[in-house]
This record gives sequence, structure tokens and C-alpha cells, in this order.
Amino acid sequence: MQTQIKIFVSRRLDVDSTLVSNPIYKPVICGAVYAKDEINKKNLLGDDTGENISSRRNSFCEFTVQYWAWKNEEADYYGLCHYRRYLTFLSKHFRANAQEQVMEGILDNFTIKKYGLLEEEPMRHIIGENDVVVNEAADVNKIPTPLGFQPSVYDHWVAHGGMFFDRRVLPLLVETIHRLCPQYDAATKDYLHGKWHRGYNCYVMKKTLFFQMCQFQFGVLFDLEKQLEKNGYAKNFERTLGYMGEIMYGIFIYYLQKQGSYKIKEVQLVYFEQTVLPDSQIQRLADRFLFWAKFRFEDFGYKLLPKGSRRRNFVKNIYFSLVKR
Repeated sequence: MQTQIKIFVSRRLDVDSTLVSNPIYKPVICGAVYAKDEINKKNLLGDDTGENISSRRNSFCEFTVQYWAWKNEEADYYGLCHYRRYLTFLSKHFRANAQEQVMEGILDNFTIKKYGLLEEEPMRHIIGENDVVVNEAADVNKIPTPLGFQPSVYDHWVAHGGMFFDRRVLPLLVETIHRLCPQYDAATKDYLHGKWHRGYNCYVMKKTLFFQMCQFQFGVLFDLEKQLEKNGYAKNFERTLGYMGEIMYGIFIYYLQKQGSYKIKEVQLVYFEQTVLPDSQIQRLADRFLFWAKFRFEDFGYKLLPKGSRRRNFVKNIYFSLVKR
């Protein structure tokens, strides 16, 4: 019997992204409870059937899809990626940025083939040979932040405090992990005080490990959710729990690595700036130039246009109007 591999692709409600025609990928609408009619029209899966947390999309982000897969789907290997982020299983190495993401302009037939997203059998072979397949970790010492380069993963996230989440939440996360899952204490400390950051929640792993990760993440996140409701730390940062889950993803993979008993393969992660095909060839050419310019000068741009700055938001608004995103 063929190994059952399902990589769930978290899709946005408001973006009709290009679909990748590979049976391994299972597109799922994130927060489907808010758009049932649209899902029925497109014949797509939604995260609002069976046991689900679809209504908490705004705070849990793609984790509503992960939770739905955990509670309602059966597979030998479970995976997760996003409508604009896919793992590439090719042996070819592509140029990546400081965050270890391969930056690509448009998700279309050409780029889908370029990164081997249709090559089901090679993907099956690589996945079947390993317990876990994950994106490459990035050295935070080389990633710009609003406060400059940071020495550790913890400091890297703290430097984004007040933008992505309240700074007081991160120590609260560490305390909650210690209280509920003390077996992860050492991994939490070592990962956060190390320099290798692994984000974006894109992976494929065996069922037992996937279930273990879900128990770890959601056990802590649901408890943290109650705390945030009481202390109000997430009042102005709706996606706080999504970011905490992303940090826990990095902790969990680090924990497995330190066990030394699992075959863990790192592959590259591809980011697609535009997942909806432009209306015209002229717009497509214009978009490709704008994407090239953005990717080429992005790392330098962080210094001139720090995240959260007014001038960065001003430039972003102009950029998005030009690419019609």
C-alpha cells in the first residue's frame, strides 16, 4: 500500500491563489467558517468541518488548518505550507536571502515547474526516507531587525516586540511551556538563546511526530490564549498566538534534533510574492521587474526602511498599488 502523504496548503479567504496540481498537496481555506459559499463554489476543503478552531483564524492564523488536519484527517505523513510558501525538494540549490527563503515573483506554471512542485514521486521518495522534512534554519546574526542585528533568537523576536506582539508575551510563553511541558524546557532555553531561527511553519513529518508537535503547540497555545484574554497583552496584536506557535515550531524541531534518533532533512523554502496571475502580459512584466528590485535590495532596504517605520509603510503602499496586491 502506498504511503499516505498529505501536505495541507493554508489558503486565504480573499486570495484566489494559483493551485498546484499535485495530489500530495491538499489546499484548505483558513478560516473557512467565514466564507462557506465561496468554498462550495471552488470545491475546496475548509478548516470548519468536524472538530475545528476555524473561527479563531484571526489569532491562530494557519494553525487553524494544522489543528483541523490533526483532528480530522488520516495520513502517514502530515505536512503544512502556505499559499505563498512551498518547500522545494529539488537537489538544486537556489539563491536565498538572509532569512533562508528563496524569493520568487509569481506562482505560475513556469515557477511551479522550476521548483519541482509537480514532481510527486521524487517528493514521495525524499519524504519516505526521513522522519521529518523542514525548511532550512536561518542565522539571526545576519537578519536585520528594527533594532539592528541580534545575537540570539530570543533577542531577534524581542526586537520585533511592539510590532508583532507585546514584549511581555515572550517570557509568558517560556513560563507556560515550563509549567505545562517541562520536558521541552532545555530545548526552549537552548533554541531561544541560540542563533539558528526556524520559522514559517512549513514541514512534513511522520504521524506520531506531527501529533506530538500538535499536543505541544496547542496545549500551550490554548492556555496562553486564556492568559492573554485576562491580561490584555494581545489587545492590539491580534496575531500574537500565531507568532507564538511559530516560535514553538522552531523549538519542537530543535528538540527533535537534540534527541539524535530521527532522520531530519532540511530543504529550501520558496516564497512567492504574487500568487494570483496578473491580468495582462504587460502587468506581468512590470510585476517581475518590481519583484526583482524588491528582492535584490531587500536586505539593504531593512536598514533604510526599518519595519514599523512610517517611511517603510509609505513605500509598501506604493509598491502594493503598483503590483495590485
